[in-house]
Amino acid sequence: MMIELPPLPARMQRRPRDARGFPIPFSQFIDKDGKPDFRVLDDNKVRDCLSARLCGLCGQPMGQHIYFIGGNLCVRNGIFSDPPMHRECAVFALTACIHLNRTKGKFNTAVPLPDATIGVATLSSDEKCEWFALMHAKKYEWARAQDRMIYIRARLPWLDVELWQDGKPMPRRRQVIK
Repeated sequence: MMIELPPLPARMQRRPRDARGFPIPFSQFIDKDGKPDFRVLDDNKVRDCLSARLCGLCGQPMGQHIYFIGGNLCVRNGIFSDPPMHRECAVFALTACIHLNRTKGKFNTAVPLPDATIGVATLSSDEKCEWFALMHAKKYEWARAQDRMIYIRARLPWLDVELWQDGKPMPRRRQVIK
């Protein structure tokens, strides 16, 4: 069953789609039957993104400017498990992704981790955010920690932070980062 999505950025138009019509991000884990698991990242693809400075959503090279999506802990600490993205790919994710465009809901933390995957980071919160931030940077560094996770640290300070709630940018006057 195909669903209606916001306009797909040109960079993402060649991405394969799942049965619902969602584009499958470049760094997503795909099982042996070809089915993507949107809760899990593919470790090898994440390393490819970080080593070659590829967008985690479209898989194409990023220029000088990169964007991250995360909650208040990410804004404060600049630490991520998802690779950076092009701005237009990140905006698409904020408007189309069921996890990012709804403030209500729960994380599914009971994810079985097949080999070559990355699950929920131990440094992340399991509480759903009231808003998500689109954070603009130019540089990052990354390393694998003892918990097997790849952690990405954006070089701060942020060039810009834009808050989003329920798939829409929040008015600047309402933006408060806790």
